[in-house]
Amino acid sequence: MTEEYEFVAAIAIGNRGEFAPMLMESMHEFRREMFVQRLGWSLPLLEGDERDQYDREDTVYFVAVDSAESVTACARLLPTTSAYMLPDLFPQLLGGVAAPRHSSIWELSRFAANVRTTREGRVLSLSRPTLELLSSVLEFAREQGIEHLVLVTSIAIERLMLRSSFDVHRVAPPASVGGALCVALLISTRAASE
Repeated sequence: MTEEYEFVAAIAIGNRGEFAPMLMESMHEFRREMFVQRLGWSLPLLEGDERDQYDREDTVYFVAVDSAESVTACARLLPTTSAYMLPDLFPQLLGGVAAPRHSSIWELSRFAANVRTTREGRVLSLSRPTLELLSSVLEFAREQGIEHLVLVTSIAIERLMLRSSFDVHRVAPPASVGGALCVALLISTRAASE
């Protein structure tokens, strides 16, 4: 008998003032679990939760929850017209070019989906929860007039995005970040039919 897993019952979108405090707390706990505990990243913790200087009033969050209201995925968007991670923390991924700064370009960061319970194993494409969250992010971006998202990621995720037919382009050649080969990508928000 095949078990069915519910990945996403709802995706909440908004800034910290629009979310219930418990949902924000759960999202930060989820980020700590995904990025610090599972991936071993050295990230700032505030009262035990993963938070940084980019968790601001103008940050837009995406928080996916299942029917038990447990966080299963999250992401955040930051305008590139103010401080954001790529130029501040990963300038080596710019290859000497100026960082994108425009109201129609936002940074996608802290993107994570919990796929451990799906038993999907190693796959050659993005998981269903990841695709659902990305679809929600892109739809929101289009509605807001955002034309591109900039994303710092590994070249392995870049390959998966290309296989999934996302319109992505490198900002510059890959470079090492903490011993991993990473790249800054521009993701077009245009729908495939456009």
